[in-house]
Amino acid sequence: MLMLVKVSATVLLLVLTVGVLLALGALLGWQQHAATSSERIQRLLSGVLPTAGVLLSLLLAAFVWVALLWSAQGPEYVPISWQ
Repeated sequence: MLMLVKVSATVLLLVLTVGVLLALGALLGWQQHAATSSERIQRLLSGVLPTAGVLLSLLLAAFVWVALLWSAQGPEYVPISWQ
């Protein structure tokens, strides 16, 4: 049962990684399609940077969570309940 949880969490992390990369690509594409340079800068500061910060923080937290799940100490330190 524990191995199934570990593998499922790892697969979920891979799906999350692909989703974050696609979202970051879409954000940068949206920012570059602005008509003027000042509009591109405004989109960068008001949309791209805050959203990218949230997405990358989510991705980092997921990587740490999966690393703790697979660590030698095991899932005692990971906040998940499967019992």
